[in-house]
Amino acid sequence: MILKDIEKYAKRNWTQFLSSITVISDSGNNRGPLVTNGKVIYHFDSICESLFPTGLVPTSADGLSITADVLALVEFKSGFKQRITKRSFDAEKATCSYTGLVCNEYWELFFENQKRKREELITSIRFKAIESFITIEKKILPLCDDIETHRPLKVKFVVVIDEVGVDSMEDTLAELAGLGDIEDNCYVSIKQALSRLKTQVDAGGNAYYYDCIEVMSAQDFSNFLQMGT
Repeated sequence: MILKDIEKYAKRNWTQFLSSITVISDSGNNRGPLVTNGKVIYHFDSICESLFPTGLVPTSADGLSITADVLALVEFKSGFKQRITKRSFDAEKATCSYTGLVCNEYWELFFENQKRKREELITSIRFKAIESFITIEKKILPLCDDIETHRPLKVKFVVVIDEVGVDSMEDTLAELAGLGDIEDNCYVSIKQALSRLKTQVDAGGNAYYYDCIEVMSAQDFSNFLQMGT
């Protein structure tokens, strides 16, 4: 929960950081924007760059949305979509035309490399969630000391990824039932990695970290935006 009126402070001081979700979700890696939508939010990376000296800028979420009820940090992350997984692996197509055999060593290395890349992406998201919250709490809230809010803001962290939600739905249900393999389910993996960043309480009984953490596909996020307009 946040007890300062960040929304009012942002409107007074951060208008130059407003940008469309299309622009904010474009990582500049020639893949194009993860989400194409004209809705305008704050470019949180740019805000952080304005608050810290060069070389000391913390890693941060891409976007920041503030309403009367919720402060939402949004991280757009590509690289999760995998065309070949252990579930979708086609042994017939992977058979060598010369030997007539599947090179198990190659495919084990292939899947291990995919797993390593996914773990790196999830670690990056976790660091961004942690350092973004610290920036809000230690750097931004003190700037709002003279602005009291009429009601507390919930703090949300939203991760938007390029994996298709339907593709992982069956895996998610299986994982919840204790029947699935978490390695191929990025949604479950991300949620588990961020689980300790939700509704923590310090020694003084004060709540900190996020009230809500959501992981969704780019399409689900687009649908959410359309419902909100």
